[in-house]
Order: sequence, then C-alpha cells, then structure tokens
Amino acid sequence: MSQHATLTTLREINASVVLEAIRADPPISRAEVSRRTGMTKPTVANALDLLASAGLVRQAEPPGEMHYGAVYFEPVHTLAHVLALDIGTRFVRGALCDLRGTMLARHDERIDDSDPATILRAAVAVRDTLSPGGPAARSGGIELVAAGVPGVVDPEEGVIRQSNRPALEGMAIRSGLEAALGVPAEVETDVNLAVIGEHALGAGQGVADFAFLSIGAGVGAGLILGNRAHRGHRGAAGEVDDPAPGEDELPDSPSGDALMKWARAWIAAGLRDGDTALRLDATPEAIFAAASRGDGLASAIVAEEARRIALRIATISRVADVELVVLGGGIGLACASILPEISAALAGMLRHPPTVQVSALGNAPVLTGGLAHGTRLLRESVATRRISAAAKVSGAAKAAGSGAEAR
Repeated sequence: MSQHATLTTLREINASVVLEAIRADPPISRAEVSRRTGMTKPTVANALDLLASAGLVRQAEPPGEMHYGAVYFEPVHTLAHVLALDIGTRFVRGALCDLRGTMLARHDERIDDSDPATILRAAVAVRDTLSPGGPAARSGGIELVAAGVPGVVDPEEGVIRQSNRPALEGMAIRSGLEAALGVPAEVETDVNLAVIGEHALGAGQGVADFAFLSIGAGVGAGLILGNRAHRGHRGAAGEVDDPAPGEDELPDSPSGDALMKWARAWIAAGLRDGDTALRLDATPEAIFAAASRGDGLASAIVAEEARRIALRIATISRVADVELVVLGGGIGLACASILPEISAALAGMLRHPPTVQVSALGNAPVLTGGLAHGTRLLRESVATRRISAAAKVSGAAKAAGSGAEAR
C-alpha cells in the first residue's frame, strides 16, 4: 500500500471516530470531540473538514449562552431513510425513520391472507403511503428495508423456515422484498427485532441479559445476551415452542391457538354445569375480561395460561439465566393483570426467577427494533460511502495542487 493510500485510510478512520462522537451527544464542540476521542485538535479539525465536505455533519447552534465562541457540530440526519416492516397475521405494519432512528411516520396495511404475493403487495403499499411527499421524498430516500417475519429466517438464503403460517414456509422473503421495493432488505425473525426494540427503547434498556417472549397465535422468544442480540447458528435461537415435525403444537403450549382448543373444552363442561357465563366462541380477550370480572371458570383458564407461560419462561431462564423477560404479542400484552400469578408459578420452578414485565411498546416492538437495527446498519453504510467519496475528491484536489506547484 502506498503512503498516500495509508494516510487516506487513516484520515477516513479518524473521520469515522469523530462522527460517532458527534452522533453520541450533539451538538458538541471541536474541543469536546478532542477530549472524548483523545485526538489532537488539528486531527479533529481535519476530520471535521472531511465530514463537512461529505455532508455528514454541519455547524449547529450552541447549547445555551455560555459557549465562549466555540463552534458546535451536529450530524445530518436526513441523508437516507429506513423502512421497517412487521409482517403480521392481519396487518403489514410499516414505519419510516431517518438516520436518527426516530419514527417519523407509520402506516398499517390490512391483509386478508398470508400468500407471499399478498405480503409483497402490502409492503409496496406501505412504502408508497409513507414516502410520497413525506420526509423520505423531500430529502434522502429509502435506502434500506428492515423486516420482521413470523418464522425463522435462514441467515444465508433469506428464506422463511418454521413459520406458524404454512403459506409463508419456504418464501424467499429477502429477495422478494428487494425485488418489490428496489432497495436492500434485512430480514429477521419478528421476535429478534422485537427484543432489539425493547433493548433500544423499551423495558430492556440498560439490561444486558433478557428475553422478549411473544405469545400470540404462536410463541417465540428473542434474546439479548451480553447486550447483543443472540440469533443462534441458524437464526433459530428462542424457538421455545417449536413442535416436532408432524405435530401441531407442544403439550402445555401457551399459544393462542392452543389456548382456544383446550379452553373450549373447559367452557363446554362449564356450560353443562352452569358454572360460567362464557360462550363457546369466546376469544382470548373475552376470557381475560371475564376473569377480571370474577368468572370462576375464566379465572381457572387464565391461571392455567399463567402456568404455561411460566413453563416457557423457566425453559429460557435455565439455559440463558436472563435477568428480565418482557411479554408481548396479543396474549402477552393481556398478561398485565396476571403477572403475580406468573411470578408465583416461576417461584415454584426456579431458585432465582427473572423479573417479568409486559411490553410498554404495545404493538410496535418489531417496528421499533426494525428501525433501531436498520438505522445502525444504514448509518455505517452511508458514512463509509460518503467519507470514502469525499476523501477521494480531497486527495485528487491535493494531488492536482501538488502537480501545479511542481510545474
């Protein structure tokens, strides 16, 4: 490698370090950047010149009156946008953010089935609703899609495996989204994005080891271990309710589908004995509501559901020894009223049970995680591309200037 190339690479590295310092705490002065990075002021000044020419930072208003003439800098957030998608049972939910990672707009597109063509059409409709005339259209466009799907995503092939929706089994989701939307796509199991979202903005902030347990039509878990998302060798970490081939569900499954099967048998018996006001077509929401009103059979059903949830939490805890488990999904979100029952059941199963909470992100943990994950990836790619291009222009200008002086 030539000396020029080595110096250019070092300058680009310095610029990347300075950019991270600015992103971490804007607006920030040149002197403060120097203190936080350990770089000399001339080195920081050189890096700032490169970042400014790359369009990645700009001068900012000082934070208050006592700034003694110092010049402050802030990152430029509008250079590119991330589209996050949550592919659910009834909706394809979408959200848009710029490089700050803050949700700018959201749209939910209703779907009637899980056919791959339906999913892709809904993704395009979400994109088209969020981008025309919106923040992404007025500045940097959508450059990355981060999607969460119900099923294990093969990390190499980008294909859905082990989905609780047969229509999605084997779908080449990554290439399908890229072809439909025209930008690169990052695709994750929905619970993996959900746990990233909880770590970024939810109950898991500041917690190094925790799990997100999603309980809806199916059951799945996402893991943060050592402050990093743990996906496993084939992306299947956290599949705590995965039945053997040929079986519909595990015994004692807390999933919504399983709940309705055994609950209906209990309700039929209760109706014969006149012990309940529940109907045979009662939904999980109706059962939880009846339990809160004191219906004896509904309370027994909910207590059994609490025990089944505790079994899944105990499985996770015995292997990963997590500090916290956050419940999400349709049934998980309804568990706020039965957290004491879940905790009591766990106390009988584990010496040191984890804390259990219900997600405060509502139906948006997957979108929140998609924005956080996508923003991290897009910031890196945008910065690398722009710093490299600016360094080449700067290097060419210097070379031309040196040539002119020699002549």
